[in-house]
Amino acid sequence: MKKMTKMTTMHWMTKELKALQLKAQNDNIPILSNDGLLFLVETIKRKKASSVLEIGTATGFSAIAIALLTGVTVTSVERDEVRYLEAVNNVKAFGLEDKITLILKDALEIDIQETFDCLFIDAAKAQYEKFFNKFEPNVSKNGFIITDNLNFHNLDINKVSRSTRHLIKRLTSFKAFLKDNQAFDTTFSDIGDGMSVSERIQK
Repeated sequence: MKKMTKMTTMHWMTKELKALQLKAQNDNIPILSNDGLLFLVETIKRKKASSVLEIGTATGFSAIAIALLTGVTVTSVERDEVRYLEAVNNVKAFGLEDKITLILKDALEIDIQETFDCLFIDAAKAQYEKFFNKFEPNVSKNGFIITDNLNFHNLDINKVSRSTRHLIKRLTSFKAFLKDNQAFDTTFSDIGDGMSVSERIQK
């Protein structure tokens, strides 16, 4: 288990992508920070991934950014119909229908047969361990898993609501799961709101 340092904010986001980001922020839809997106994009490029499975589409910002900035294909799963439909429109607006496949379904109820080089988890935090275990078999032999929002804004567990305390405890448990996982070597980072990269240990 290794620790990574914080990366610098990117300055190369397109005008159209920035507009999509601002709309999501104005609508109070949680999306990747600039640092987090830069880290995700650079990791995908560095590891020469060609396909990504994303759990948690929201309005499609990260899927569109990944496809635009790396050229890889993205399959993204979203359970909220309103956000899914907005993502469909956004993907069409960017002309990325051939690069991005959107699925309207609860990720824990879907059966996906394909394999992907990268699994990106950015959905319901309380379900992170279930997402990891369910879709780990869909990650290629030399693939990797990236998880976002592991720090949960560094909130003080003693100063939040009961439901938020529950989420913080679930994330703490998930991080312990990653540290103890004998099949993956996980690197943790404070980039964005806390991210991890889990690489399958080759035997």
